[in-house]
Amino acid sequence: MGHVLVLIALVAAGLVSLIWPWIGVVGGYFISTLTPQNVWWWDFQGVHPAEMILVPTIVGALVRLALGRLDIRALAARQHLWMAVLWLFLVLSHYLGPYADVVSKYRFSDPDWVLWTFNKIFALYFIAVLCITETKRLLALVVVMVVSVTYLTYWANYQYLSHHVFGRLHGPVNVDDTGIYSDENSFAMLFVVGIPFLWYSAQLFKGRILRYAGWLIIPFGWHSVFLTASRAGLLGIAFTTLLLAVRSKYRVLGLLLVPALVIAYFWQAGSLMRERAATIDEYHEDASAETRIWSWEAASRMIAAHPLTGVGLASYGPAFPDYSNKKPREAHDTFLQITAESGVFAGGAYALLVLGLLKGLWRNGRRLRARSATSREDLYLYLTNEATLVAIAGFVVCAMFASLQMYEVFYFLCAIAGATLYLGNRRLAEGPVPAVSAAAVASEEVRLTA
Repeated sequence: MGHVLVLIALVAAGLVSLIWPWIGVVGGYFISTLTPQNVWWWDFQGVHPAEMILVPTIVGALVRLALGRLDIRALAARQHLWMAVLWLFLVLSHYLGPYADVVSKYRFSDPDWVLWTFNKIFALYFIAVLCITETKRLLALVVVMVVSVTYLTYWANYQYLSHHVFGRLHGPVNVDDTGIYSDENSFAMLFVVGIPFLWYSAQLFKGRILRYAGWLIIPFGWHSVFLTASRAGLLGIAFTTLLLAVRSKYRVLGLLLVPALVIAYFWQAGSLMRERAATIDEYHEDASAETRIWSWEAASRMIAAHPLTGVGLASYGPAFPDYSNKKPREAHDTFLQITAESGVFAGGAYALLVLGLLKGLWRNGRRLRARSATSREDLYLYLTNEATLVAIAGFVVCAMFASLQMYEVFYFLCAIAGATLYLGNRRLAEGPVPAVSAAAVASEEVRLTA
């Protein structure tokens, strides 16, 4: 019965996406972030939900674009140029990289599958840029993030309470033990980038009960990171928590986040998490950390030898023995892995993309903050801007210690950031908002809607 309901829901969503492709964008990111096909894998056997949503969404977007119903000016931002350059050189490295066709037992992923996955990721991103041009559509994406991190926080803690956790916890996987959360670092990353959305989304509620209920999920999200025993995840939540405390308008409550995280760590972090955390700065004493340095050295040699094309998409493993006498492994640094596999133009585009987003969101937040007290729409945009800024900053910290080049949630964050900046600039171009009395602002109940 569940399988039939899934098919009906996907077919219906696909048909709706032909008419309103922005709904397909929301559905696509829901599938890639919550990964219901892995959580309830028995109902999705033989079904490809991503393709069933993406194909009609592409068709619907192309039709609306041909009819002039999509704002092509949304593509004018510089971040979209860097994203296009990144996509181009990922594709070129697949066909021109010297190790792209090398048969090796150290090939960690099939290059054709990786290219297909990247093509889906970038196609959904650019459709999102064209379609998410209204505030309520943007808030629908925020709801996807909030729902996904909330449910997977429940899922992770349920594994712990039901004694299903043995060693480090990874996220839900399908029958083949694959999925974007199959690696513990990737699963921890979801909570690193998702918790800022819980913090800021709860501020959209004026009622204290709803607001505190939203914030109450955060400690359980921290515990989910502890269960993964991910050092990159631990660094990420420490950094994002500090950034939330510094930028929060709730000064006292924000500052309490830091000691709350410390207490949660010493109270709830298990022995495995503590043992791994104790070796973060002991690279020459911890084998796992030291192998990262060896891999970074190999990546640097690959970049020097093949600066334009890289060694080939998803070909880091096969190339590794020619640049190091150590056991082949991933780079454990997203920038180095992208640059080593796809060349300096791809790595440069990735770096400029991230830096440009952080700079743009920082500036956009300062401009929207002054308007947020007198305009509901500006309040929505401001809180989304802040959540996205903190989330991307947390991702950058973790990406320095993990290979996250295929992490779909990052591109989801980029889509949210692009829409936020586009809508923020449009709002600012409309001029100052009309003055609203303090009494009117205080009496207005702000609700989270999509």
